[in-house]
Amino acid sequence: MRRCFKKTKPTIEMNDDSYNEQVEGEEYYYDSTTGSNGHNKTLQQQQQDQDRTGSTTSSALQISRTRTDSSSFRIKDGLLIEEINQLTLSGGQYVSSSSRDHEEEQFHDNVLVADAADANADANTGMTFVDLPTPEAEAHSGDFYKKNQISIENQNDAVADSPSLTPCELDWRGRCKYPGKISQCIHSLYKSPQDVTYIRNVLTPSHGEDPAGGLLWIATIVPDDFDERYEEKGILKMCHKSNYDAKQKCIKPRRGNLLVKSSDFFESLVKVGSEQDGDGGGITSSSSSSPSRWVFSGILCGWPALKTLEVLKIEYKRALALQWRTHWNTEENIRNVPPSFPSGPVLTEVRAILRMPPYTMSGWSPSSPGFVFWFEGNGTRSIPRLTYGTNILKVFQQDKESHVASKCIRVHMISHRYATGENVQIRDRLVYHSVALLEWDHGKFCSVVELAYLGGIGGYNGQANWVEDKLEPSNSLYQCLPPEMVHPWKSNLSEIRVYDVKAKTLDEFMVYMYRHTGKYERFLNVQVTVSLPVRLTFSSREHIAQYLINYIRRGKTYSEIRRNCQTFAADFCAFLAGKKDIQPFHPINQQAYRNQAHYFLYEPTMYPSSV
Repeated sequence: MRRCFKKTKPTIEMNDDSYNEQVEGEEYYYDSTTGSNGHNKTLQQQQQDQDRTGSTTSSALQISRTRTDSSSFRIKDGLLIEEINQLTLSGGQYVSSSSRDHEEEQFHDNVLVADAADANADANTGMTFVDLPTPEAEAHSGDFYKKNQISIENQNDAVADSPSLTPCELDWRGRCKYPGKISQCIHSLYKSPQDVTYIRNVLTPSHGEDPAGGLLWIATIVPDDFDERYEEKGILKMCHKSNYDAKQKCIKPRRGNLLVKSSDFFESLVKVGSEQDGDGGGITSSSSSSPSRWVFSGILCGWPALKTLEVLKIEYKRALALQWRTHWNTEENIRNVPPSFPSGPVLTEVRAILRMPPYTMSGWSPSSPGFVFWFEGNGTRSIPRLTYGTNILKVFQQDKESHVASKCIRVHMISHRYATGENVQIRDRLVYHSVALLEWDHGKFCSVVELAYLGGIGGYNGQANWVEDKLEPSNSLYQCLPPEMVHPWKSNLSEIRVYDVKAKTLDEFMVYMYRHTGKYERFLNVQVTVSLPVRLTFSSREHIAQYLINYIRRGKTYSEIRRNCQTFAADFCAFLAGKKDIQPFHPINQQAYRNQAHYFLYEPTMYPSSV
């Protein structure tokens, strides 16, 4: 079944809860399957492609929406023909009804055609309204799972299951010469620790930093003989089969639970003693009774950012035991006994509590605090560039010296659900992600600003929904990521991300979002709830970056109720537009919402609670 839409002059209306389609004029068809050679696929060829992929979902842009969906972004008079034509999406073209008679055999389904089994046709207008499905957590949209054939349950380890992305320099034995040097490197480094002086310098807190601060991690330790019975009986000791590479006979890299063999972990530890010890000094100790510190030095589980981690505890569980027991504790280690693997019968789990250097509580590097990054890619810059922390201000200051400074002129709040393919849970229908879209006075591109899990991009191979080449094995964002940003994500902490996108206006950006809307795409139920002019006197890129750094340094936590993407988007839009009545998108978040727009204004280091 195929339907056509007549050429009309389309208009876009915001925040309207009804649809009104009027169709009149000459028939036009949009061709989404035109290749670079100008030839079209026939219906038979397309049907063969669908049979081969096992999918009946159109890969083209589906602009039609269900009548039950909220139409905050409304499409009137049929469709966005002129906008689509101007953007030349997907290399498509329009074919008039007069020329269609000569090409009937080669005529094909187009971007505004839906299978009859998947759509409900309106009898009056001939419109086809397609149901647009459901969501999941940040950056885990359905298109990734469809391409990589992995389930939602294993999403925390999705990085390791994707094809090898390592453009590393290898030696004659096939080993990486420089593990962790680039973000795409997935090689671990064990039993080759750095010297004590280097480790001490890294762990020494700078002015104002908490000596006991630093991001905490939990590593799972397995015995060296954990796979000795795998070939014979398919049994692994203290390790799930999903974490094991049977072909290479080793633990898969970049696992979310930081799995590591006992000998690899304990032989990578370095003793960093007190000031009175013979190794030359300590980290923070001031008395002769202070225990020595033991530090992991290497590349843990293939994560380039996990290089220097102090061991705080070694804990274990035995069979039928519900609670963790402490085997080794650095605070109680008066005799300076080195950490070790627990002994005894029926061990079921062993883990190490690790802590990164103090500066990691405020940023990815000690010289550039602030969990904010700005990605200038998607064709907005000849060479893509990613900058993070306070270094963003330095880079933008240099840009301003050679170019006229741009100013932000409009802000929009956009909310959507995440696509999760066929695996739709009840929670998926309730989870909405909100972002702020910034328009600039130069009219060359827009910027997407969002708050999400700390490490969500680095821990997921740069799989951001706002990057055109998201599903490439090594996309443009992933190539720009520095190694210190590549670590597992933390769902209780947050970071702010800014992406420059090629769309110049809200209308063009909405076309991009609808092009990626669908059950196996990225977005569902896209809605625009705020669209206002920016009223700030100081609204250059440098100013915007400073506001974002101030905000994230005042509070780094993440909560699904009190502090999340929706509350941030409400704070940011209210701050830029000078409005006090802007609320988060979802009613649940509205109940606990407390405006924190003042966080954008003030120097965070002047407040005791900030790092």
